[in-house]
Amino acid sequence: MIESVRGFLLKKVPTFCVVNCSGIGIGIFISLNTYQNLGEEGSEINLLTYLHVREDALLLYGFYEESEREMFRRLISISGIGPRLTMTILSGLSVMDLRKAITSEDVDVLTRIPGIGKKTAQRVILELKEKISLSAPLTYSAIPGLSPQEKDKVNQALQALVTLGYRQTDAKNVLERTLKKLGNQVSLEDLIKYALQEF
Repeated sequence: MIESVRGFLLKKVPTFCVVNCSGIGIGIFISLNTYQNLGEEGSEINLLTYLHVREDALLLYGFYEESEREMFRRLISISGIGPRLTMTILSGLSVMDLRKAITSEDVDVLTRIPGIGKKTAQRVILELKEKISLSAPLTYSAIPGLSPQEKDKVNQALQALVTLGYRQTDAKNVLERTLKKLGNQVSLEDLIKYALQEF
């Protein structure tokens, strides 16, 4: 399993990029949302990845944020929705807007995406509504400048606090205060430890 790719961006177009990793150019399929978050060609990037294995090919898909990769995994688990259509969906809507459309059962929003008919939209809603409502996204608009890895760290800390019995809203507020005190580079262990002291 290839979990992530770090290297220099050799090429990018709205659906695909090439990353130079120690002299090897790795082709990665991306969504429009990820494309818009990539730096200029020649800059160093780090993409979270998913390796899709077919009989005739190994296809690597890249994501700027963990929330997008998680949504990708959920969508391809639905019968009749493959990686290519999933990337079209993630290019047509942000993860947050897609979650809203699914939880509010908004078929019209989903059918505006090329390749998504009414039956497919209804199947997406049926399959994912309950799963998504049980895993509300964590967003930190109040804390600018978090890298994908830092956002993933905060998400892990949030899950740990919720598992310990704290309300998600309270846990988010405490994590925000803790990050402001300790900075974004704090380790996951220290983030959880100091957050617990704030309750």
